[in-house]
Amino acid sequence: MSTLELRRKTKKQLDHLSVDRLQSAADFIDFLDKKHGNGSERDPRIARMRLRIRQADEAEAAGKLIPWDKLKRKR
Repeated sequence: MSTLELRRKTKKQLDHLSVDRLQSAADFIDFLDKKHGNGSERDPRIARMRLRIRQADEAEAAGKLIPWDKLKRKR
């Protein structure tokens, strides 16, 4: 079976799963991706970037960001 055929088959199977089983499948895929990923998890620059993105997402959700057009220039 080719990679393309395997991806299509898997996508069809995912479409028929219940929400609970779909969540389990997603968790398992995350596990596989992290365990056998491209090694970027070990790169400290990637870890710092992910932390900064998560912090920015949290700040946005909390309404702590100021739109750039509302900022005043310091002179």
